[in-house]
Amino acid sequence: METAQAARRRRNSRGEGSRLYADIVSGALALIERTGTDEAVTLRAVAREIGIAAPSIYAHFADRDAILAAVALRIFDQLTDAISAGVDGAGDDPVERLIAGCTSYVAFGLAHPARYNALFSEHRIAALAGADDPGQPICVGPDGRPQVDFGKDAFALLLDGITACVQAGRSASTDVLGDGIAVWVALHGAVSLLAAMPGFPWPGQADLVRQLVLPLAKVTEAS
Repeated sequence: METAQAARRRRNSRGEGSRLYADIVSGALALIERTGTDEAVTLRAVAREIGIAAPSIYAHFADRDAILAAVALRIFDQLTDAISAGVDGAGDDPVERLIAGCTSYVAFGLAHPARYNALFSEHRIAALAGADDPGQPICVGPDGRPQVDFGKDAFALLLDGITACVQAGRSASTDVLGDGIAVWVALHGAVSLLAAMPGFPWPGQADLVRQLVLPLAKVTEAS
């Protein structure tokens, strides 16, 4: 005998399923924004947030972790868009484009602390590795870049930025991946410390990013 839930799924008009999927992700993201933590995300809480019955979620997500994974993908897309916008608005100079992208990364993290923190929770780190164990080695592709499930587009923009500097004779880097990792670690640390210690006499955000990125990316000449 067909269940009521199965009947409701079958009667969905074209596009309704994808809209509900997006609504579930938006509801979870709203909970994270409002509470400051992804611990607030449960199936029941998300269902209440968007006004549906909790069992309806199972048509799109197997469990809470699946919802959080979809949320992380959306946030990484937003982060990538922010970085791209910064790079595109920086003109043609490869060093300034690199700096602009990194500055946009830090600005995003500070403007959206709950979203940023959700990207790097313990569960998300495991998902980043594409495994249940965050200590498991991450596969490397034929181009030498890590094959991660989350954030690869944002990280690729950083590596592409350093590569462009190398090709223009503006960086002495001989290990773009290694130097890119060092820059990412520095940017993540900057977001964390700036958020945790806003009263510390930091240099201006743009100046701090420049001081971090130029030596780590082996930039030999800045405009």
